[in-house]
Order: sequence, then structure tokens, then C-alpha cells
Amino acid sequence: MIIQLDSGLVVSGEAILENTLRSSLEPIPVTFEAKLRLDESIALGLLEGSEIKVGRNLTPVTIVFARDSVSPVYQAGEVKVRHIIALHSNSRGIGYRLERAFVGERISLSAAYKACGGKSAIEKDFIIDRFYCYKGMTPSYQISRICQEYGGVVRWGPENDALSFARINDLFNQEPVMSLPAFTDSTKKSGFLERHEVPSYISTSTSGGITKGDFAKPRAVEFSPHKTTAQLHAMSQVLLNAKEVPCRYSPEVHAGDIILQGDVKFIVISAAHSFMRMPSGQEESRSIFWLGVK
Repeated sequence: MIIQLDSGLVVSGEAILENTLRSSLEPIPVTFEAKLRLDESIALGLLEGSEIKVGRNLTPVTIVFARDSVSPVYQAGEVKVRHIIALHSNSRGIGYRLERAFVGERISLSAAYKACGGKSAIEKDFIIDRFYCYKGMTPSYQISRICQEYGGVVRWGPENDALSFARINDLFNQEPVMSLPAFTDSTKKSGFLERHEVPSYISTSTSGGITKGDFAKPRAVEFSPHKTTAQLHAMSQVLLNAKEVPCRYSPEVHAGDIILQGDVKFIVISAAHSFMRMPSGQEESRSIFWLGVK
């Protein structure tokens, strides 16, 4: 996997001991982890706060964690390594706890992102009736909650490093990018567990009456203030992780894509593409997909 420093220098493949690039249907949609053998040419470009570009699309990520250690025996010797964790540069700001509260009414999702530390505009934007994030809160959690109320998720587009709001129903209308072999796990989400994980919601109308969401199945009931009937229904229509599937190295598959098994469509909730160099010098690459159902 390509790792390019801010100086333009590309890290040598021999220096990469491990790395994993993940995309997820979350407000901060890209994370990157790596363990690199250190030398003077790359050490200063891999400090906390440094921006690097990674993967086949050279996606900008910013290092939020860097720690040095000594690796176990590697090709008959010990080496100094640096373990880094980096977040998507244009959205990492919403992962920090707020120093000052932000409250807005009738604002766009893009405006909420930028007010809380994000840099990206959101494609397929929408207007939020009420958005609040108080001092000490984490904006990414609040944004995720808002997206759920409007029946969707944040999706990352790797080609242009863009973020967009995608409705869950629209995700399932896509064509599959991959089919799973017939011998792989064919199970779906347990209906028994689903009823314990996903509640039904009620709220109050402007007249003071009770507004109900999806009560088609017996579930726990939770109260959420100032919500419309449509929002209450959307809050119970979520993606649930059904299975974790290891696969050949497939960096072209990202969160939000469809994977088909038989006649069942699964949404890729998270996709992780990993590389590892063994102490013996052998290399191993693979992908893991966390697949979801509605």
C-alpha cells in the first residue's frame, strides 16, 4: 500500500511492516494504521499532526497517534518501529471534544460539519431542524445520530475524497460490486437479537399528543423529544452488522458498496484492507468486510 509523506517522499515497501486502511459508514469515514521500520528519512514525516497520503487514491489522512517501540526479531535482528494511527484529514476535526458549544436551527449537514471542525462539504446535503453539540461532546456522535434520524449514513467517495449523505434504502438499490462464493457463511442477522438491539421510538407533537414510530414488531420503547413521525420511523430503520467475512485483497471495495450472496444483498458497513510482513520476510495481504442488513 502506498504511503506518501507530506514532503512527497514515498515510504519504501521494505519499511512497511503492517498497515490497514479502513472505510466505514461513519462521520469520520477513513482510518489508517501502520507499523513502520524507522530511519532518518521518514521519521520527521510520521509525527503526530503530520498529514500523509495513503492507498491507491492517495487519500489525505492526519496522524493522531504515534508511538515508537522495538520490534521482535525481524530477519534475525531487532528494529525500531513506529506505530501510527491516522484519521481522514477533512473530517478528523469532528472527532475531538468541543471546546465551545454549537447550537443551530435549520442548518445544513455541511454547516454542522464545518462548525464542529470538519472541512468537507457534504454532497446530497439536507437541512437539519435542530442540531446541538454542547461543550465536551464529540460532534461525530451527534452527526451520526442526526443521520440516523434522517434515514441515512455518511459515505466516502475515494475517487475524489468526497463525503455524501446516503439514504439506507438507496444503498440497497445499487448493483453489487462482488459476489461471495456459495460455500461462505450464508446466515443473516438474528431476528431475536434485532428486537433487543433496535428500539421503537415515541415523541410528542406540537399539540402535546404522542407521536409514534415503527411499532410493527414488539421492541423496547424509547422517548426522543421534538421528532416527526418520519424521523421516528427512520430511527428504527438501521444497518445491523450481520457477519464478518475475510476475503482476498480487494482494495476496490469500500464501505457503502453492495456484496451479493445468492439473492441476498449485503451492505459493506466497514471494509479493511491489510498488509503484513512476517518476521520471516513473507508477505500477506487480505481484506475483511463487515456486512450489514437493514
